[in-house]
Amino acid sequence: MHNPLQDSITPNGRSTGIALLALLALSMLATRYHHFSSALHLADTSWAVFFLAGLWFRRAAVLGGLLALAVLIDLGSVVIDGAAMASCFSPAYPGVLLAYAALWGGGRLAGRALDGGVTSSRLVGGLLVGASLLVSVVVAFVISNGTFYALSGQFEEMSAGEYAGRTMGYLAGYLTSAVTYTLVGIIGLAAFNLIREGRGAQRRA
Repeated sequence: MHNPLQDSITPNGRSTGIALLALLALSMLATRYHHFSSALHLADTSWAVFFLAGLWFRRAAVLGGLLALAVLIDLGSVVIDGAAMASCFSPAYPGVLLAYAALWGGGRLAGRALDGGVTSSRLVGGLLVGASLLVSVVVAFVISNGTFYALSGQFEEMSAGEYAGRTMGYLAGYLTSAVTYTLVGIIGLAAFNLIREGRGAQRRA
């Protein structure tokens, strides 16, 4: 059973895949470091980037490359801002990378489900991708905040319940930015594939 949504949201050809990877990387460079993103009033694209990378590419090498890029950007911010950014690299920092891996895994599972013909409906396929994104963001949020609470050494006098209460308010922002950027990426690729398919049909006519 084939899902037509998969054709719309899948990179078609090596050159398209390379271009998409470059765009994902550039979006992280433009928004992850706060000096650039705050000037442009842009939220960090990282969470959407890792989900889309899992959905589109699914290769562990892509995950590794994006994780390395995230670390390099963070290291660069420390070099530029010094002590102001050094707090990012607490013993809990690997939890951030684990959260990104969870987002990538959620995208990968959604893509594999569509590949496997779990449904032939575009609507159901879209809902599946959307549900996978929402679950992935919640899991990543719990991982990143849970590891920061447990390992950063900054909350010895705060209970887990109090910490959770203080951080849950930020979940909506993460969901909003991840969903928005993911929709932009998927709709943009679908439009590109549709235009290219139309041009190809014209040439064959």
